[in-house]
Amino acid sequence: MIINPYLSEGIWLKGNLHTHTSNSKCGHYPLQTVIDMYKSYQMKYDFLSITDHCSLTKLQDAVSDDIILFQGVEFKSNHLQTLGINMDTYEDDEKNYENHQELFDQVSNNNGINIICHPHVYNDEYWPFEKLIALSNYSGIEIYNNNVKFDNKGRAVATDLWDNLLSSGKKTFGFANDDMHIFQRCGGAFNMALCSIKSRESILNSLKSGSFYASTGIYIDSINSDDKNIFIELTHKNIPAKFLFIGNEGKLLKQCTGTSASYSVNGNENYVRIEVKREDGAMAWTQPFWIE
Repeated sequence: MIINPYLSEGIWLKGNLHTHTSNSKCGHYPLQTVIDMYKSYQMKYDFLSITDHCSLTKLQDAVSDDIILFQGVEFKSNHLQTLGINMDTYEDDEKNYENHQELFDQVSNNNGINIICHPHVYNDEYWPFEKLIALSNYSGIEIYNNNVKFDNKGRAVATDLWDNLLSSGKKTFGFANDDMHIFQRCGGAFNMALCSIKSRESILNSLKSGSFYASTGIYIDSINSDDKNIFIELTHKNIPAKFLFIGNEGKLLKQCTGTSASYSVNGNENYVRIEVKREDGAMAWTQPFWIE
């Protein structure tokens, strides 16, 4: 049996969930300038979460037009960082939370989403595997962080940690975010959510259920399955890419090249996820299909 996280139909909406303004010590631009950049014709983002460090940037006066905004916070807890998305309140400036689980529960109980930030920043053990296995109520991890790539402080890609978590039974999703501080690094990573309609509730539902893929520039037209097969098709039919079907413990199950691909499950994979890689370096990652 294939458990498919994706809606059978809907619209793809593009968003970034890790964004800083000048309200962060490391940010450079005021809120409205950041919003205007992401909603511009060149960027064409549909949703955006503002996640300043240890503070909640209020969005009630922002001019958003067609882009849907989510208030958020980048928390610091025992020097480890997480994102809280869809936050209404935040009281403690620069608070160093001592209990990650208490924080995750608080955000989740208020209809928010918890995401583990840049797990391989500085070193591969920045977010230890043992700690992540013990925690619950987080939706996923940043499997790609664009700011880490440019700062060259650790590894931007964390799919190895993701596979370790998935192989241990942790049903967690993979996110790709800009972690935007300066415009030159804007638009290098995003999440494409398959939603029933363009609304806050629909976007949140898709992010919580895994009806989205992470990308650094590749666009996917469809991701679906039947009883025994998983299918994927790219949006741009004239630009071939390499498809890698990944299973338990990061094992490569199948590899092929083209603009579409499929995989027939045999029942013992535990999970199957798809990586897409293009010659220009662009990448995309589907969420895992669980095999039962």
